[in-house]
Amino acid sequence: MAEKITPGLIVLHGNQLEQLRTVVFQWLREHPLGPLEPEIFLVQSNGVAEWLKIAIAEETGVCAATRIELPGRFLWGIYRSMLGRDQIPTSSSLDQAPLTWRLMRLIPELLEASDFAPLGRFLADGEPERRLQLAQKLAGLIDLYQLYRADWLDDWVNHVDQLQRAQGPALPLPPDQLWQAQLWRAVLNDIPKESRGLGRIHIHHRFVQAIADGASPVAPLPRRVVLFGISTIPRQTLEALSALSAHTQVILAVPNPCQFYWGDIIDASQFLKSQARRQQLKAVPISR
Repeated sequence: MAEKITPGLIVLHGNQLEQLRTVVFQWLREHPLGPLEPEIFLVQSNGVAEWLKIAIAEETGVCAATRIELPGRFLWGIYRSMLGRDQIPTSSSLDQAPLTWRLMRLIPELLEASDFAPLGRFLADGEPERRLQLAQKLAGLIDLYQLYRADWLDDWVNHVDQLQRAQGPALPLPPDQLWQAQLWRAVLNDIPKESRGLGRIHIHHRFVQAIADGASPVAPLPRRVVLFGISTIPRQTLEALSALSAHTQVILAVPNPCQFYWGDIIDASQFLKSQARRQQLKAVPISR
């Protein structure tokens, strides 16, 4: 009988992948899944995937019943399991591959607007290969925006051409970059209305809200998933994994390439300000 795996979120830090590997493998040995139940690892590249396969084989003698995936592909499957496969397609119209061909068709029409002059200069020679190259680059950029800067895309679709920042007020989109917001609106307008809500951003929000509302998954979710060795994790991915931890044991094995506690590392000017403040407090007489 398979051991009970308690859902929740476990975060491990280490400044060497080998140390993280040792801790993760020890945990997996002490809390095994069923004999034919696959362990799921999420990694940032195919190179890390191959390294991890070798490490598993060295540790256990064989690399079997193991799924090693990229986070984006894995999470889309989780969205479908939670919300229903009949509600969520196997791929989105806003995925990088279909978006490339949509942009190939849209770009010539958009070049008539003055804001698209930067793209027009790039395509001045009229070569179709150059248009394909541009479409691929732009599709990749929009794919990254959907992961890392969904707040920008939300603003642009509402005709608020600005760039939100982590700190401070939002910045207006520079004049030579206004085409980015217009391109995003053009892409959405070109997609059938019933498919506009099936992009990664909307599906992600539906997934997080469904779990927050206590909904049950339509299809079984994995009992455990390990995100291993990814140093830069999009906020959207963290939100999805945090929500998933209500049903699944989620282990984040995060490399931290520093031997010191980062909270103790502060800028020199901040250190001087804190010292000056401390001296001011010492100079204030204490009333009795």
